[in-house]
Amino acid sequence: MLQGQRLYLNSLVSGGLGFITFGWDAGVLGGVLLTPSFQSAMGKYPSVTTITMIASVFLLASWLGCIIVSIAGMMMGRRMWIIAGSITQILGSIVSVSSFGYGQLIAGRVLVGIGNGFLTSMIPVYVAEMAVRKEDRGRGVNAMIACASAGTALAYWTDFGMVFRTGQVVWRFPVAFQIFWALLTIGTIYFNPDTPRYYYAKSLHTEADALLCRLYATEISDPVVDEARKDILASLELERASTASLRIKDFFWDTSDVQAARRIRTGVILVGLAYLIGTNMIFYYMTVIFQSYIGLAPLTASGLSGAACTILAIANFVGVAFMEKLGRRTWLMAGAVGLSIFMAAFIGCLANPGTKTGAAAAAMLFLWIVCFAPTWGPVTYVYASEIMPLRYRHLGFALSISSQWIMAFITVFAGPIAIADPKVGWKTWFWFLVFSIAAVPYVYFCCPETRGRSLEEIDLIFMSESARGSAAARQLEHGDVVSFGDLETPPSMEKTNKRIVVEEGVSDQPQLRA
Repeated sequence: MLQGQRLYLNSLVSGGLGFITFGWDAGVLGGVLLTPSFQSAMGKYPSVTTITMIASVFLLASWLGCIIVSIAGMMMGRRMWIIAGSITQILGSIVSVSSFGYGQLIAGRVLVGIGNGFLTSMIPVYVAEMAVRKEDRGRGVNAMIACASAGTALAYWTDFGMVFRTGQVVWRFPVAFQIFWALLTIGTIYFNPDTPRYYYAKSLHTEADALLCRLYATEISDPVVDEARKDILASLELERASTASLRIKDFFWDTSDVQAARRIRTGVILVGLAYLIGTNMIFYYMTVIFQSYIGLAPLTASGLSGAACTILAIANFVGVAFMEKLGRRTWLMAGAVGLSIFMAAFIGCLANPGTKTGAAAAAMLFLWIVCFAPTWGPVTYVYASEIMPLRYRHLGFALSISSQWIMAFITVFAGPIAIADPKVGWKTWFWFLVFSIAAVPYVYFCCPETRGRSLEEIDLIFMSESARGSAAARQLEHGDVVSFGDLETPPSMEKTNKRIVVEEGVSDQPQLRA
């Protein structure tokens, strides 16, 4: 039975494979939409509206998957939602690959999208909650986005290889191959446990204690494990206080003790911004952008798309290595500035069409990708997954990712239609520039730094002054005097330098209940 770092690494592998399926679907259709074999299978040349619907319905379905998780996320646990998402993707891929019309293809992509919503809502939460070291959490969630980028690159290179083939295999094989990644995801996570924080949130303390011991590869009486256990229970106690419940007004001005609504709102807006800066517009239509908008030959456009996605994946993995060198805010603000500069240059090149400006536009797109890969691509996921309170983590993160999909749907569906309109054309890209610029002040004023803190210690950033005097808050602060209510204290804790106070009577402070 896996334990310690090996158990965590297996969780990373499972999550990474799940995100490869996300990246694969994001890239696979972009390279085959204009091929003769795809168009002949569909029966007619697709209109701009049809193409955008095929691509964007996946995004809308992913939003639906996130909403389902936000409502029912605690019913099955993190692990089972990942398995359910992979199974749904397999069914959707089968429907898609057997299509001989746009209606069936769209139906298949709806199923794939719902499964993708399950995966993208739960995998980062699963990986973050399985990390026992603070520095592993950011890198782990970051690695999920790097795997998604690798999936996109693999899909584009597969499409590029299919350019030299003829017949239905040109598009059916790439679409079908997503089943392989989904099966690997199920195979690697099936024997994994759920997360200890999920078990504690469901009051399954025996299972939670056993899993915490597996993750730390030691006994429950070990001071490090015991402190981690008490931190989780203290965080839950704070969130269960009467003022910690979600209220509609708190989403506009949060005055609660742990500011759960503010944290959810922050994640929703942050992730939404990441997908209003042109992300999906670029990666879903990269081949079309190179071929139709910049004027490159089909083979050159396909090759450049594969190269661009490969650079994205490499830059993502470089970002994983340096994730903890800088704060979350630094990555995001610096990234927004860089994205704004390169998007402005890209727009300038498109405004003056020509061979040289076309090449310059392609170069600016590459630089935009290099800037996006280690910043707004992964860091928004990292930040949104770690600021959510445990009690509402499935809800808050799922809503954050649902924001990604609804914003991506708007840009992927409306963007090409606007660009095809002669009155709008290249001016459409100003939309993405505006949001890139707006991201800088939003992060500066609304996103406090979270690097270097455990998931439970992040509660202290958002905690009201009135809650800081509670026993649970003092536990999270690791003060000299810690009150545990009626929670049983392992004997080994008597050897530590803390003075433990066990209260038997009734107190006006929130008490931990095992």
